[in-house]
Amino acid sequence: MNPRDYYHQKTASITEAEVRLVAACMTDYIGEQNAVRIETLAGRVGFHERQVRDILETLVIQYGWPVCAHAGKAGRWLATNEDDRWLVIGDLDSRIKSLRERREAMLRAKIPNALELNRQEARVAQTGLF
Repeated sequence: MNPRDYYHQKTASITEAEVRLVAACMTDYIGEQNAVRIETLAGRVGFHERQVRDILETLVIQYGWPVCAHAGKAGRWLATNEDDRWLVIGDLDSRIKSLRERREAMLRAKIPNALELNRQEARVAQTGLF
């Protein structure tokens, strides 16, 4: 069975009409060389881009579809092999690492409390008087 037939069969089991429509369209975009831009896919199905992104996320999380995307490449496509899968997983791992680093930096960041802010305002106002 070729990948297009495989994904067409998987489409039949999707119960929500909007998700099934996007899934059916995605069967035309198999392999990274056939990636489709979100705005193109949105125009094709008649939904807003945000809704298409949400539906693609649903396809991955609820239906187990390997919808691929990675930094530096515009568009989405369905995986054809393990290389596609691991390319995306590597990109996701990199994003997770960056998000953890940012989270840790936010935890360490100094935020002045109200008392410190009031003291600074008082000093500024006082130096202006003399």
